Amino acid sequence: MLLLAEEEEDFDYDAFFRAYASLWKGIYSREYCEQSAYQDSHPIDYLRVNVTLMQQPEFYETYDIKEGDGMYMAEEDRIAVW
Repeated sequence: MLLLAEEEEDFDYDAFFRAYASLWKGIYSREYCEQSAYQDSHPIDYLRVNVTLMQQPEFYETYDIKEGDGMYMAEEDRIAVW
């Protein structure tokens, strides 16, 4: 996901992460989320953002996320697909 960012001098990870999150933002009722879980093979939007970003080492560095923080995921649990 961020391989091209490494080639850019002074890449703004904060702006990138915020734009990515803004792309997927939405307001849904609890009923919609529950229905979507059974009918749609794709995760709901907040999971697409949160879980994806939680895989990125740059996300932890940008926001100084540490163990115990709400969006912390242990390094051994992260997926290195992106």
